[in-house]
Amino acid sequence: MTRIPAFLATVAISVVASTAFAGDVPARFSDGHDDPRTAYPALSHDGKGKGDSACTVDVLQHGFASFDPARATLDASRQCPGPWSKVVLVLDGKVKGRQYDRIGDIEVGGVTVLRTSTPEPSQQGIGWRVEKDVSAYAPLFAASQPVEMHLGNVINATYTGVFEVRVALKFYPVTADQRAIASADAVVPLDHLHEDGRDTVGDFVLPGNAERLVAEVYATGSGGGCEEFWYYATPAKKDYFCRAEQGPYREVQVLLDGKLAGIAAPYPHIYTGGWSNPYLWYAIPAPRAFDIHPIRYELTPFIGLVNDGKPHTLRLQVAGLSEGREGWKLLPNLHVWRDAGSARVRGELMAVDPGKVTLDNTMGDDSGGNVQTLQSRWQHRFAARGRVFTSHGVIETTAEREIDGRVGHRWTKIEDGDDRLDADWRDRDTIVRTRGGNKNIDTNDQRFGLVGSVGTRDVGDQPRLTSTIVIHDDTDRTSTQGSKKRWQRSRDLFEGSASYFTKLKRDQREATASSRQIYRVEGNDGQCFQRELASRNGRFVADKSANCKETR
Repeated sequence: MTRIPAFLATVAISVVASTAFAGDVPARFSDGHDDPRTAYPALSHDGKGKGDSACTVDVLQHGFASFDPARATLDASRQCPGPWSKVVLVLDGKVKGRQYDRIGDIEVGGVTVLRTSTPEPSQQGIGWRVEKDVSAYAPLFAASQPVEMHLGNVINATYTGVFEVRVALKFYPVTADQRAIASADAVVPLDHLHEDGRDTVGDFVLPGNAERLVAEVYATGSGGGCEEFWYYATPAKKDYFCRAEQGPYREVQVLLDGKLAGIAAPYPHIYTGGWSNPYLWYAIPAPRAFDIHPIRYELTPFIGLVNDGKPHTLRLQVAGLSEGREGWKLLPNLHVWRDAGSARVRGELMAVDPGKVTLDNTMGDDSGGNVQTLQSRWQHRFAARGRVFTSHGVIETTAEREIDGRVGHRWTKIEDGDDRLDADWRDRDTIVRTRGGNKNIDTNDQRFGLVGSVGTRDVGDQPRLTSTIVIHDDTDRTSTQGSKKRWQRSRDLFEGSASYFTKLKRDQREATASSRQIYRVEGNDGQCFQRELASRNGRFVADKSANCKETR
């Protein structure tokens, strides 16, 4: 069972802000609920309590009532000349009435810079904010660019909520203690991007002096079908809503000119209507629901094969997806570094070990066949090594990735019965760069998972559905350069439970819910932030921020 990390329970903290409104909490959901919020630190300030020193550019304002995108033109460098130490995207939204959660994205110059999903509203209306550090996309903001925001929505007599959205960019200046952004030289979309069956495919052309290449992919299973809840998939032949030959195994793969060049574990996103229970997410959304993180792939070992000024193909595919099955959206970008001292950088692919997926799905029956079980485990390791001959030396890059997953699943055959899940994933990415005997090692170790259940029981003569879940999303990053080592770790914990009568009108459902999120991030640079939120029946009962001490 997932538990609160020990350091969250034991570390001494100095509370600097706390709110509690227990006396105002209704016994069950009423007509409205508080605006949703998350426990993540605010990004749009200077971090020193001196207010916001940023230069702000208003990007767009639009009411989304259809599938038409919002369009604008961004000329940030004219309004806010660089250099910049940080760039933050701020999205403020409002919606009222009745509406499903929707998923959308923002593109600048054809490059996806934000993938997001929305909260579900109350009749009175709610507002929410999303902040994202988009410093990695700084090259895009140096010239005038077209901007598009996609947030498809349906308005009719039943679903009345129009999403009113404002988007701004905040540009922070370079100061004595805030250095200029160290990003790629260019961030570009793929050309001729299209879906080819289950895959997403596009072309690209690199300059001859490209010395480093990173692909990023925003990968989401969505749309309300089986693949929105892909981690529930079973190889059962019948009696279950989500069936797949390989069960819940999913892996997002990138191929260069038809050959495997990278692997990654997708994150099990849960949107604000997820797990059959919007009441669970009204106050606190699941981790990553508002800010969907991209997957990054270090493709530098392969750069000598593709930096020839000719078109090459990048293909994205979701391994484990059944033939003919749809439901995944894959939005790729490329980050390119150039060698300013060379017109042509020669490179060599020295070795590739594509590895082999090991997958075991074990089915079982309990309670005379009424209850079915699945134990699923899988592993995959990928490694590639290459080198480039640059004006500043020979650089050898090794990219190694190990992913594994485990899902324990128990469900009843009867409709609206019990569905229980216990799942964990790990995605460990290690990049080693060697030049002249000096070795730099960057490691990104992600562990995430969930434990939960959805079940229906009769209370009196009415069915009542209850959803309970614990989610953890943990990341450890280290960077070693010679004898110097930097580390950062984050811990994100969500716990919640909600129930309601499913066959009654909304004002008769007697819905109840409680939820909590604890987020903590710290590093050996002295950074340490912790915040805890708690809600009951759509109202916040705690919001505590803390200064904390290093516990590593």
